[in-house]
Amino acid sequence: MSGKKILIIFAGICLLLVSAVILNPSTQHTSLISKEENSSETNNSNERDIFNSFIINNWGNANHKVNVELLDSKNNSEFSKSYTSVPGESIEKKFPVTPKSGEKIVVTLDNKITKTQTVAEGSTGLSLYIDVDMVTSDPLGLSIVLP
Repeated sequence: MSGKKILIIFAGICLLLVSAVILNPSTQHTSLISKEENSSETNNSNERDIFNSFIINNWGNANHKVNVELLDSKNNSEFSKSYTSVPGESIEKKFPVTPKSGEKIVVTLDNKITKTQTVAEGSTGLSLYIDVDMVTSDPLGLSIVLP
């Protein structure tokens, strides 16, 4: 009888160990999924923060004045602000209002070169990249990136 008891106790301990080994990785897996989901929610939140924004990149060797203006469909200014762009520096700003389809973003470099980008339909969450002195023959480049 004591042999049976020892065998039953041994089998019980083995079952507890096996269940602990099986449950522990699945618990870790579940917690990793939760962490990944939380991390992606945080990343999405960060991405949302930069949507409807503009980024000025100065690739050259000189400071430049960059004016960014948002015009509504009737050419009324909804936003206009000038920035001093320093070589090797990026300036990232959010538009104070959401650019809508048909509106225009007008960027002027050093009060000399002006380029206009029209906001296309379905361009919610846009980011406008303003590249200064990236190409010497064309010192002002505009590109819209959508999510």
